Amino acid sequence: MLPQLKPVKGLALQPHEAFVGAGGFEERALEFPRILGLSHISGGTAILIRYLPHDDKNKFADASSLLSGAGCQVMPLVYDRYNPGSFDSLLRDTLVYAEARAVCLDVSGMSRLAIMIVADVVRELNLPLRILYAEASDYAPSQEEFEAARSGGQQHLPTSFIHTGIYDVMRVPQLSSIRMQNHGTALIAFDSFNEALCQALVNVINPSRFILINGRPPRQELRWREAATEYVHHRLRDEWSIEDDNDPVKATSTLQYEQTYDLLVAIYWRFSDSHRIIIAPTGSKMQTVACYLLRAVHDDVHVEYPTVQGFFADKYSTGVRERWQIDFGKMGQFVTKLRKRELRVHLHLPEEPVNAEVE
Repeated sequence: MLPQLKPVKGLALQPHEAFVGAGGFEERALEFPRILGLSHISGGTAILIRYLPHDDKNKFADASSLLSGAGCQVMPLVYDRYNPGSFDSLLRDTLVYAEARAVCLDVSGMSRLAIMIVADVVRELNLPLRILYAEASDYAPSQEEFEAARSGGQQHLPTSFIHTGIYDVMRVPQLSSIRMQNHGTALIAFDSFNEALCQALVNVINPSRFILINGRPPRQELRWREAATEYVHHRLRDEWSIEDDNDPVKATSTLQYEQTYDLLVAIYWRFSDSHRIIIAPTGSKMQTVACYLLRAVHDDVHVEYPTVQGFFADKYSTGVRERWQIDFGKMGQFVTKLRKRELRVHLHLPEEPVNAEVE
């Protein structure tokens, strides 16, 4: 049911397909603008996110130049990380103005909360959606940097690696839910190299249950990161008694989003009848895609996101290893089919209403 992640060699926009991307800090933020071409001669539209607060190290200007060189009309769209509540309406108006009939979403340099908002607007408009993702060659921190921080007792500090601190925990109307507010809260979040992200979440939400999902890199040479991020969060796991029944630490692929989605669905059906479900996309970009699908199928899921104050741009990932694509087709229809499948599997209900004559 879930479309597979497939490798991308070349990229061409189809007529009336809008490219949506962001000029982030990493080199991979420029990969798809660099290889983009058009399948027609009438020009294309590129909606390029300009982040606020402004940072000179952001690659917005470079991405804009590449997209313009590919024949696209570049439409800047402001995304205020400290105040993202109106971004969905701005994006919706821009897509309508551009007469977009499909969206090509490059998540490589995009905020995780922005990824979820864009995907949800596309779902509302029921436009075809394909998601692009450039996998980095090398990720920060290196194993040597982490071991040095760990030996010095610094691995829990956000300034040890790529973030300068936490600004606030954000929520946006587009991804909010007020259901089950008088019940206990089950918070789902993901391990990273910044324990402060999850610490901010538990401080603000004070959940009844806290479920942490670790990330498992697909490449063998990066597998040390799974143990490292688990270690970074070991104090939170001890404090909140996260795992039940002596289960091992939950972990899913940082690349294969289907693994994360299947685990999230299992967690949802375990707790949704007794808890308010809050999810925080603090993991990888592909784990974020899975978070969005859970929220799209179950609109009682509430999204919260810990926004960082700033970034050490020189400590981010470098290079590009692989390029990937997921093609969902018309997003509204896809989510409807996914919802029907869950009803059939978890509630043993038919996908379509059954007509019955009653005498």
